Amino acid sequence: MPGIIIPDNKAGQCFLSLVLTILIAFEGERRGTVNESDLKGWLIEEIRRFVREDEGNRLLLDGSPIFEEPLIGFAAGDDPIFCSYKKIIGSFHLTPEEVAMKVAVDRGGPAPLSRRLGVVSYILPISRMTREENSRMSDAPSERWAHTRLFGEKFNRKLESHLVSELTNRGRFAVAPDLEKSVYEGVVDERVGAASSWSQRHVAFAAGLGTFGLSDGLITKKGKAHRLGSIIVDEPFDSPARPGDIHRDCLFFQDGSCMECAKRCPVGAISKRGHDKKKCADFVYGQTPVVRERYGIDIYACGLCQCGVRCEHGLPKKTRRRA
Repeated sequence: MPGIIIPDNKAGQCFLSLVLTILIAFEGERRGTVNESDLKGWLIEEIRRFVREDEGNRLLLDGSPIFEEPLIGFAAGDDPIFCSYKKIIGSFHLTPEEVAMKVAVDRGGPAPLSRRLGVVSYILPISRMTREENSRMSDAPSERWAHTRLFGEKFNRKLESHLVSELTNRGRFAVAPDLEKSVYEGVVDERVGAASSWSQRHVAFAAGLGTFGLSDGLITKKGKAHRLGSIIVDEPFDSPARPGDIHRDCLFFQDGSCMECAKRCPVGAISKRGHDKKKCADFVYGQTPVVRERYGIDIYACGLCQCGVRCEHGLPKKTRRRA
């Protein structure tokens, strides 16, 4: 910078960081930054629009929608629940602030403070036609379900990338954790089994979108047959009120009834003791050659416990609300 001598020390680095932050904010204003008060509304409408209009949300089999209208929730980036996940899931699970710091280093810019961060989580409910077809299966996923697992997840990633790109072009800091190689990793933990550094189900719970069932699936007001996505953005959203009972909407945990998901599992990976992740994974990944032979695509899939059950496409009946 002409006329300004910047010391080559920590103070100088802080000064440069401050200047960079101001320049980023100015550039965002020049491009037409989404106002803070309008950001939540814009995100809701943009996610709905993208799901409704983008060609990626179409099955190659017949051109029908892969996903129905999404559910969208928000949480504060400094919500204590994200720190609690380090105990519930494992120390490897990252907080929004940790994600932002890692990505900021990769991008060579400053990271927003945790109190300036917010999390956007969404649920993509799988179409009725696909759910019904998969509910008739008993030994392997249906063709529509396998296509949804492959191409539906590609669309999910496309949606996350789209949101990050749009927000960045408007001068915002935004990141989709599961798209960042320096952030997202799968973990096999001795205590909890298969896990990851950013659990979409737990993020959705934090955003008030659902509660957990016997199969570990997230039961939402649109059921548990879905895919999930999320982004972090530099906007301090308020967190919603969440139920004290994380299994509030699962009939088994309420009164010992139902267990329809357990009956649907072909390998007995779901029982009164819960979800056997290893037995489940062995079966799911073992479906890759079956799917390839039957449907001509390379993907693992199952979803049998998500279909043909009372919580497939809504909250199950007989649910007793508990705070």
